[in-house]
Amino acid sequence: MTSHDDHRSGAPEERPEPRVDPIENPAATEAPPIDLEEDWQRLSPLSVWANTAIVALSMVPMAIIGTVVLIVVGVPLWPWVPLPATAAFVALMTYLDLLRLRAIRYRITPERMEMRSGIVAKAYRSIPRERVRSVDVATPIYTRIFGLCSVTVGTGEKVGSGGDQMQLQYVTSEQGERLRRDLLQRGPAPASTGTGEPEGPEGAPGQEETELARLDPRWFAYAPATTATLGVGLGLFAALLGFNAQTNGWAWRWVSDQSGLPDMREMSGLVMSKVLLVVPIALFSLLVFGVVVLVAAAVETWWGYRLTRESDGTVRLRRGLLTNVSLSVEGRRLNGVVLREPFVLRSVRGASIQAVATGLETGDDKKTDAKSRLSPAMPRARARALGAALMGRSTSPLEVPLARHPRAALRRRFTRAGLVTLVGVALAAGLAWLQMIATEAWWKAVRVAEEQLIPFPLVSEGVKETPNWGWALVALAIAAMAFAYAVGSYRALGHGLHPDHLVMRRGMAVRDTVALERSAVIGWRITRSPFQRRLGLVDVSATTAAGKGMYTVPDVGLGQGLAWARDADPELLTPFLERSEEPPGGERATPLP
Repeated sequence: MTSHDDHRSGAPEERPEPRVDPIENPAATEAPPIDLEEDWQRLSPLSVWANTAIVALSMVPMAIIGTVVLIVVGVPLWPWVPLPATAAFVALMTYLDLLRLRAIRYRITPERMEMRSGIVAKAYRSIPRERVRSVDVATPIYTRIFGLCSVTVGTGEKVGSGGDQMQLQYVTSEQGERLRRDLLQRGPAPASTGTGEPEGPEGAPGQEETELARLDPRWFAYAPATTATLGVGLGLFAALLGFNAQTNGWAWRWVSDQSGLPDMREMSGLVMSKVLLVVPIALFSLLVFGVVVLVAAAVETWWGYRLTRESDGTVRLRRGLLTNVSLSVEGRRLNGVVLREPFVLRSVRGASIQAVATGLETGDDKKTDAKSRLSPAMPRARARALGAALMGRSTSPLEVPLARHPRAALRRRFTRAGLVTLVGVALAAGLAWLQMIATEAWWKAVRVAEEQLIPFPLVSEGVKETPNWGWALVALAIAAMAFAYAVGSYRALGHGLHPDHLVMRRGMAVRDTVALERSAVIGWRITRSPFQRRLGLVDVSATTAAGKGMYTVPDVGLGQGLAWARDADPELLTPFLERSEEPPGGERATPLP
């Protein structure tokens, strides 16, 4: 029997939806069943032996040294412990790697990348292929011997404190290259990823590439152009002082005996009498050491550098001497570039290029900046040309004229510099007072403490001989640097518009010029502090899903900043603005210096 409602005029007949059996129809479920073993791939078995070799090479030499030391000391029975214990530990780690190898499975379907892992606690992870933003293929030197690489797939989304990433450690180089191509292509994908050669034009190894940049060895000359150059040398000096202090001065006494140097007090007197000669030589030595270390680090990081654009628009970065790195970013996810010019590098007309793209975010801002860097330090003109090539525009957004910010922004920075000057004056007065107290009460204790740290006391003697009025020079130096920083920070401010990009510039210690696609802006944030309201200033921030997520033009005139945001995205901001007859003040175009 049917009810009256079943025969209503014009109503379509309603039928219950058929029940979907997830076993008979696995495609109808959100997560596919995990018992289709023929579709799942394993990591390379050679990864176990690669990890075993690394553990053995790092522990066996220490075990041999420990055995020799115990034999020399003459401790009974203990010399037979280090080597067997190391062998047992290496065997245990190898066994755990074998279990991990059996537990980890992955596969690529036309819609998703899936991964199963876990020995005790099983885990299943799945990423839709359309959310894949970047594929990072890394080949450390110890895995290169075995023909292996690690593949990190990034989606650009943040989960907890880190990024939503999936890592395969390790697969063969052929598997890594095929994974990179399959995950970044936007089209039909094979049901599984094996070790064979890919089929079709998308997987062809010789697909067309357009070279954007290639390493010029002369660029390594820019590597030492950083404030860290002297810091590296000072780090070595501090390490030597720490070692000497830990040995109670034995290291310096041994060097003095072997080389026939004067004793501690004679060396102190010699250095203090020729301080104008010793200090420059010491600083130059530290500078040379820092230059050597930084150039070596740049060679290891950027050797073999090559930046290309593939036929499907993917931007691919390859670099590295000991660790080969291949980073691929989908072309449509590259929403802009950053021209980065640190102070020292800017003084020698150098710069580097960073990407504003989704998929490069990690839990650490420093790691994110390092991962998004698309070039080594290079001449600024070459960096600008590379930025234009990456954005694929006939006219480079990095060359558009920028609007200067109002003088009120400079006054605000002078106020901050004045506060820093007051702190410098207080610091100088405190140091002068401490010198007076130390000279009268516990100067001898200070000298004894310094002798425990360094071979011969220099700082205490130099401070003791400094007149009280000399600390005023410290306050003057702090004031000069504070006001110079304020002027440089104001001169760096600027913003402009390109037909397709927003352009923003800021920073004194590190000057960043950001070119962001206007279509990538998803919102605007207008903020004003009480001090900014008093000066008629405002911070205008463009929010986006790429890069840092928010790019700010600080301390811009109220009308000037709102007009810039309105012209950049009229549909989004115009309904919230009240048009004023008074034109925005303080705006005039100036070319990018």
